[in-house]
Amino acid sequence: MKIGITGASGFTGKRLSSELQEKGYEVFKFVRREPKNENEIYWSPSKQEIDVDKFKTLDAIVHLAGESLAPKDITGFLPLSGGRWSKEKKSRIYWSRKWAADLFVKTFNESDNYPKIFITASGTTIYGDHKDEIITENTRTFNRGTFDQLVAEEAWEEPLNLIEKKDLRIVKARKGFVLGKGNIATQIVTLTTKLNISGPLGKGNQFWSWISIEDVVQAYIFCLENDNIAGPVNFVSPVPVEQKEFSKRFSKVFKKLSMLPAPQIAINILMGSELAHGLIFCSLRIIPEKLLKEGFKFRYPLIEDYAEVLKND
Repeated sequence: MKIGITGASGFTGKRLSSELQEKGYEVFKFVRREPKNENEIYWSPSKQEIDVDKFKTLDAIVHLAGESLAPKDITGFLPLSGGRWSKEKKSRIYWSRKWAADLFVKTFNESDNYPKIFITASGTTIYGDHKDEIITENTRTFNRGTFDQLVAEEAWEEPLNLIEKKDLRIVKARKGFVLGKGNIATQIVTLTTKLNISGPLGKGNQFWSWISIEDVVQAYIFCLENDNIAGPVNFVSPVPVEQKEFSKRFSKVFKKLSMLPAPQIAINILMGSELAHGLIFCSLRIIPEKLLKEGFKFRYPLIEDYAEVLKND
């Protein structure tokens, strides 16, 4: 099977590409420059250009590309760093997704031959803050009003409803809070834990629906290989926890303290209130109902399981 991947050089894309190749899939990477080999496919969302001939040869596409929501490192949270949600940053986040979605809609609708599987990355923030309400893929109420919710709904998912191919299986992978060696979220969690300064963020009663990068990669592959899966799919651990409990369990594995609360107002000042809400304070108690129903086995269902992995890295 020939799999095209956008965002193949990113945190998830690199790992997914490698795993697919190990499993015997032929991987093609979408690039915005002149292709250097036959396994690269030119595309430019901003110019609405794509190599249609190569697009037609693919069996499936996993679309991961998009401006990062979070800064690439800790300094990116500082004012004027370019990583905070300034007007310019928000524009890049939105249009990097909207242009790409529009390009794929146009290309699918205008092609007689096309990949029969299309999996797009999205985010659990599409649901909006639901406090302690349990959320599944059948939750139809989107609590709108935040930028990250708007991006997930309007730029990631809604455009795909315009694709007119009835034999195309579309999966909308709604990823939660991803942990894995090398990304900014994990760096912050492990650093604050090691310094004994982790603990409740705000009141700490907001639910964090997290997932390991290993389970993210395997979930993408599971969706590629399982014809029964279509539509929204929650990529989260089956055991969401309140943030204060998350910190407590994580710290226990590291044999560190977890008791220093961080006032929400201070975090809002440090990160900017919109970014802080999107990454920290939005409460999402999500269950991966579709994955569980189809028999997906999580390698790391509990946060303490994955904390052990990060501790030993």
